[in-house]
Amino acid sequence: MPIGIPNNLVPYVTQTAAGIREKLSIWGNDYPTADGTAIRDYIYVVDLAKAHVKALQKLMATEEDTKIDIYNLGTGNGSSVLEVVRAFENANQVKVPYQICERRAGDITVAYANPAKAEKELGWKAETTLEEALRTTWKWQKYLETRS
Repeated sequence: MPIGIPNNLVPYVTQTAAGIREKLSIWGNDYPTADGTAIRDYIYVVDLAKAHVKALQKLMATEEDTKIDIYNLGTGNGSSVLEVVRAFENANQVKVPYQICERRAGDITVAYANPAKAEKELGWKAETTLEEALRTTWKWQKYLETRS
């Protein structure tokens, strides 16, 4: 969780819920999705760190000169921006004020990972549900407030 200005959705959600930001800006509600907002793959940072450890273990066990491989790391499922906001509110019983803004140029409708190769070759799979991740992330945001 960044302490300053975030560059992705979840820290903006927690900072808005904490009152650090007045409203969450949701960029577009005219996408061809169920609720009109963009869909992305939200992975919990601990799951991502575990994947990195698995990849490093494989790298260290490889005796080949070329130790390069590529893995898509994610949950393999997409959640819309509004689904993330609602999941956060449900998981933490905290409202997130938001406003719908114009769609940003260049934003695509859907993007999520296919982690099948990571599961097959690394034995890794994201384990944390979106709700669990949002609960833990909210606890971290509240902890940060005690340090300021």
